[in-house]
Amino acid sequence: MRALIIYSASGRLDPLVTGLKQGLESVDINVQLQEADRSQSQPIAVSQYDLIFVGSPIVGVFGGKIAEDVQNMLTHVSRMEGKRCIAFVKPLLFGTGKGLRTLMSAMEKQGAIVVDFASLTSPREAQQLGKRAKKVLPQ
Repeated sequence: MRALIIYSASGRLDPLVTGLKQGLESVDINVQLQEADRSQSQPIAVSQYDLIFVGSPIVGVFGGKIAEDVQNMLTHVSRMEGKRCIAFVKPLLFGTGKGLRTLMSAMEKQGAIVVDFASLTSPREAQQLGKRAKKVLPQ
């Protein structure tokens, strides 16, 4: 099994991504990381992955928005149709639920099937999300 984690370069997501990767690897899922790029213009094919994670910090004064680099990156992902995906965000005081819905909506516009989602505040929570991801994959 192979997983791809697409995550924002902003918002200090590195500890969460590391925890998520460790959780996935502990259940025998190979992981590739892809930091989002605001200037991405080339298509990114994801057909070789069984599971795709997309992560963003919640941004904005009152939250509810996702990072611009993730928003741009998702518009350049190809072959996401029908892929099992998991959305995760690093919360802000306000707007976390709305931001999570915004991220899932952007993923679904690319044809993704969002099978799980989470608001993560620690590497431990991220690791637990990675471990539970095994349950959404076909056996």
